[in-house]
Amino acid sequence: KLSRHAHDQLRQKTEREMSIEEMAAQERNNNMDETYARNILKMGKGYKKLDKIMGANSRSGADEEDYQETAALSDLYRSNDDKISPAEVAARSKSRQIAHHDAVSKWTSKSWWWMESPKFDKRYLIALGEKVSLVMTPTHKRLQQNAKKGAWDGGQCYIVPLSYSESFVGLDEEVWYEVKRFQSSIRQMFREEGRGVIFLETVTRTSRGGGGTALQAKLEVVPVPRSVERDAPLYFKSALAEVAQEWGTHSKVITLDDNKKTLRNAVPKGFPYFYCGWEGGGFVQLIENEEEGDDEDGDGGGGMRGGGGSKRFPRDFGIDTVGGMMDCDPMRFQRRSPSRDGDRGEILQFCDKWKGFDWTLELDGNPLLEIVSYV
Repeated sequence: KLSRHAHDQLRQKTEREMSIEEMAAQERNNNMDETYARNILKMGKGYKKLDKIMGANSRSGADEEDYQETAALSDLYRSNDDKISPAEVAARSKSRQIAHHDAVSKWTSKSWWWMESPKFDKRYLIALGEKVSLVMTPTHKRLQQNAKKGAWDGGQCYIVPLSYSESFVGLDEEVWYEVKRFQSSIRQMFREEGRGVIFLETVTRTSRGGGGTALQAKLEVVPVPRSVERDAPLYFKSALAEVAQEWGTHSKVITLDDNKKTLRNAVPKGFPYFYCGWEGGGFVQLIENEEEGDDEDGDGGGGMRGGGGSKRFPRDFGIDTVGGMMDCDPMRFQRRSPSRDGDRGEILQFCDKWKGFDWTLELDGNPLLEIVSYV
């Protein structure tokens, strides 16, 4: 059995050795279903007429003349590429790849919390696993809590996959395993501080919905007082009911228990959703009005925004609900300037709290020491 690295090398070598004719053939085969769907959309009502004729012929036993009337059905699997040369097919394929690369670059740039983004600030990288990273939320983007004097009110952060993924539902099992390890260690760290944790994920845009590439997935970690964590199910159930009424979200709220009913088996891959979780359970709500426009804030925030007059699920819903439980202002009213020293003090304090629970130190050759420098 080949390793993943060996498999990727073999695939790349095979692609390099393919002739233009072979590339053209592969392009046609891979796109047959896509071509079929696109041609049906072009035909509109004409497709329904052909479908009715085909159904009648199959029941009555059509002869050769009858089948001539339905010959157009075979064209549904033909694209414009069938009418051009193999070299032109290859050129079109390359153009599509370039367009896809440009789209990915656009959304990569907006995902400032992701290590692949040119806007990523390595000073905020707290821990680095083999598949997942832990990134501290800059102080000007985090929820401002009214903590007791002398108590640590920091710790808000993101769990972020290293490879691109538009949601945590779509992660591979080995990536999800590391996510669970981070969640477990984070809970232990805050438990010693006398605090609880609420996990949030809002996916308002997916490639399945026709929106193209989406932002890099992130799971928001919000430390809260233990009393707030205990009351979270009641508050979020009420808040989600209000959202369903106000924003036209009619899908049922799914209750999770971290055993039989989990986020991973409750939501189909490729669907937008909102997730909130705490120790022992959580809720997930499918989002019906998928985001089609740009995320202009570039941080998944921006609150209540939509296009064409249609209502969109508020992207700050989760963090605003948590803030409301602690009498904090909504995030859109908490806009602040970045710290002048790059949050150096906050980062050092977080690292000091985290070091006793950092499971990534067990990994051989952990590169974090070479990547992060607090000078």
